[in-house]
Amino acid sequence: MNGIRWVDGLAQDLRYVRRQLRRSPGSGIVPMLMMALGIGATTTLFSLTYGVLLKPLPWSEPDRIVRLQETRGGSPGRVPWTISNTTYHAWRERPATIEGIGGWMRSQLMTMTVGSGEVERLVVGRVTPSLLRVLRVQPRAGRLFAEDEATAREAAGVVVLAFGLWQRRFGGDPDVIGRTLRLDDRLLTIVGVMEEDLAFPDRETQAWLPLEIARVRTGADVIPGQIFNAVARLRDGVTAQQAASEATARGRAAPSLGTAGVALFGSSGAIAVAAMPARDALTADVRPALIVLLAAVGLIFSTALASVLVLQASRAMKRRREMAVRMAIGAGAGRLARQWLVESATLGVGGGTVGLLVAAGLHRLLPVVLPPDFPRMDEVAIDTQVAGFASVLTLAAIIACGLVPALQVRDQSLIESLAGDATAPGPGAATTRSTRVLTAMMVAQVAIACVLLVGTVLLARSFTALLAADRGFNPHDVLTAHLTTKKTPFALLSGGVERAQQRLQALPAVVDVGFGNALPFVTTGGLGGFTMPSPKDPDSKVQVQTLMRTVSPEYFPALGLRVIAGRALDRADTASSRPVVVVNRTFAAQYLDVDPIGTVLPIAIGARREWEVVGVVDEVRQGGLSGLAPAAFGGVADPPQPEMFFTYSQSPDNAVSELAYVIRGGASSASLAPMLRAILREEAPSLAIDSVMTMEDRVMHSLARPRTYAVLLGGFALFAVAIAAVGLFGVMSYIATQRTREIGIRTALGAQPHDIMRLVTREALAIYTGGLVIGLAAAFFLVKSLAPLLYGVSIHDATSFIAVPIILSVVVAVACVVPARRATRVSPLVALRHE
Repeated sequence: MNGIRWVDGLAQDLRYVRRQLRRSPGSGIVPMLMMALGIGATTTLFSLTYGVLLKPLPWSEPDRIVRLQETRGGSPGRVPWTISNTTYHAWRERPATIEGIGGWMRSQLMTMTVGSGEVERLVVGRVTPSLLRVLRVQPRAGRLFAEDEATAREAAGVVVLAFGLWQRRFGGDPDVIGRTLRLDDRLLTIVGVMEEDLAFPDRETQAWLPLEIARVRTGADVIPGQIFNAVARLRDGVTAQQAASEATARGRAAPSLGTAGVALFGSSGAIAVAAMPARDALTADVRPALIVLLAAVGLIFSTALASVLVLQASRAMKRRREMAVRMAIGAGAGRLARQWLVESATLGVGGGTVGLLVAAGLHRLLPVVLPPDFPRMDEVAIDTQVAGFASVLTLAAIIACGLVPALQVRDQSLIESLAGDATAPGPGAATTRSTRVLTAMMVAQVAIACVLLVGTVLLARSFTALLAADRGFNPHDVLTAHLTTKKTPFALLSGGVERAQQRLQALPAVVDVGFGNALPFVTTGGLGGFTMPSPKDPDSKVQVQTLMRTVSPEYFPALGLRVIAGRALDRADTASSRPVVVVNRTFAAQYLDVDPIGTVLPIAIGARREWEVVGVVDEVRQGGLSGLAPAAFGGVADPPQPEMFFTYSQSPDNAVSELAYVIRGGASSASLAPMLRAILREEAPSLAIDSVMTMEDRVMHSLARPRTYAVLLGGFALFAVAIAAVGLFGVMSYIATQRTREIGIRTALGAQPHDIMRLVTREALAIYTGGLVIGLAAAFFLVKSLAPLLYGVSIHDATSFIAVPIILSVVVAVACVVPARRATRVSPLVALRHE
């Protein structure tokens, strides 16, 4: 019978809630929307954090897979997280701590031609046959690569397709195995199709070719040095540190790479190999930012919940007489508390449901908002774990929102509640306590908004500093084009390339046109290394590691490179003249004397063995290896790399697979893009146009991550400020209403409007001051977590900490002006009348 009564009471409470919402929809919709926005934003960030940082990799026993990085003399390879071919083979032949090791190289763009003659540009990865077995992935159809297909790559001519390519271009045909397609100029046989969930090394990869890891030939004149990405699968019970120790020992016993090691690592010092869990290595760059954003959205949820609590507390105050009447006719405190919990549960379930829908909508926006290279985006989903997290948030909101009015009911004085009128409860303990609770919540909201605003201003100032940073070239009014082809000597490309340059130069809006195998943020040319006598100490030798760029003389003025000593390359530097080279400031400082002009470098390029330094240019800040390694700040915070520039006319045998045009025009350089595409298609049809963009757009693209972090945190801060403003408006309106009789008396006794406004705004000023002091103090310590995300700005930047109080003071003034002006219009007769 007690159970039946409880169910009947619950049904009665639900009917009462329905009548309340029908009578006053705003009292339910507003808190429900606030709760939904808080739950939706928090759930979205949790899904992103869980999918990127916490979710296991989609491979068998992923915790046993480690990523490897080799260093020599403490210097890592020119491509991060890579090892050398000597260490790879030495460890692979006699492994004790690992079950297997596999490698891959950077995915490259290739032209695919299928049987119908249709052409498409594909991102193709090169992997060792052992890699797919280390990951323990199985093909959906066909087979994986055999080991001998990597040692005879050209003869084997095989390819494995990604699921997406198989569906898109072959219609999911199960008989695709054995058919052929052409990648660039190679005819390949399809031997396998992978499962849909394999996105390796990234989700853009559409096919895989076998990768050969060359062996060092002892005694050979040319030692084939390689660096590449690698992972290993640990044996059961083996730690990453144990595997790293074995790899280090194997690498030190392997044959030397000689000068190739210097080119690839910058040092021929002692070898060391580090091993890190693959998931941690994959997400190391974004981990600090995600933790900061998750903490920020947690504050947003707290702010939204506080606003709902304020609204619930205000409703409880306004319904004091109703609760008192219920108590007078026999309802106990428990019965009334259950009524409030039912109302809160109704709002919470509605808010949680809408919040999940908001999270689903925001989830669709994540690929648009986040940079294209953001790791593990395929793993981010609204799954069971995320839905469970949203349910926990909803339950916490229900309990919190029902607890405050329930406590008010418990402390409510029946006599005082029935004695006071409906609009002005007496000065009992419950009223005083409730007012203090509301004030404390508003102080917390202002403090949270203050913390988020400080972080936003810091990130905004950091992003502004990144935009204004000196990159060693002038990106304004420059149009660029990135082109690819099969690896071809410059001599075979120069005819069409030069004709295209001449036609572009003849356009009225064009100032300079240059080309080369290097373009900031896209391609860096080649890697080189050699040994030469030290200009600073003739009795010793110096090991040189450098980027080597082959360009036209016009490349320098077109890109806006600054010549700081000597001269740039020019048209007089031909195949019949003395070989010359231009170096950058870093190269000159590391390897040359105080006066580098005239220094002869022993570099073997074709038949030429000596090259004279004729000029020094400023460094180009582009992240070292640009596209090969994402830079957190677009490369401006990375140490500049040594660079050498050769003219293509003196190095015609240099084979290139990438080429770039740089066109400096007027303010409308972007309008030259259609003409650029048309000329390149006519004069250099063998070059595939991959991208045409202004250099300013490439700079912005390189800053995608810091821009995204600033925008997201800024959005959270604006949301927090808006919630605080709305909450402050509501609290001040409520306080003004509660003090209506007092205001009427003061007005009757001669108080002027400005006196009444001062009386009302004094409460807001106290809330603002308390929240500001607490918020600035908290921000002073919490901004330390932003240090990895800031460039050119101190975490305790004075401007940022000064700007926030100014912003908040404007918001508080706007939020208080309406309640304050309304209070000045109170009529003493109305205020003093009993109802």
